[in-house]
Amino acid sequence: MNKIITLIIVLFNMNYDTNHQVDTNPNIISGEKISKHEEPYDLSLQVKRLKNDTYNLIIKMELKKDAHYVSPNSKGDYLGIFTMIMDKNTKLQMIGKFSESPLSEESVDPWNHGPVNFVRENTTHTQQFTISDTNDFEVSGFIQFTIEPRCTLEKVHFTISRKAGKLEIKKVTVKK
Repeated sequence: MNKIITLIIVLFNMNYDTNHQVDTNPNIISGEKISKHEEPYDLSLQVKRLKNDTYNLIIKMELKKDAHYVSPNSKGDYLGIFTMIMDKNTKLQMIGKFSESPLSEESVDPWNHGPVNFVRENTTHTQQFTISDTNDFEVSGFIQFTIEPRCTLEKVHFTISRKAGKLEIKKVTVKK
């Protein structure tokens, strides 16, 4: 009987998961996972320290139900391409472009017949950045992409902040 109750509790806890530390690596400073059973994807955000003032923003996309989206590596002018927008600020400076692992492969877009890179498997996007100030701050941004085949524009708003020397990333809202 105790085994059945334990199994039910474990299964219940696996169904809905949000707002928790997503990695026990000591270099992972802060993380948050956005996961809802009915959504075609799970998204987790992490900040990982590389050097004194250099960090990685890590975005892990876990796709479900044949979900896919256009990679930031796609050439061409696509609406809803996976992108990140940060508010103008003097605290965080982005370095280079997103890295993607595994790399998406170019294919032919079935709608406009041009080249496109669809992300069709669980993928990690990484953006390196530096922090140029030791004072407390809060900077907002969002990740935007169109999730297919549902064809909805997703916006995941978040903040990166430092308060009393502690760096943190938090999801604010998910809008469709």
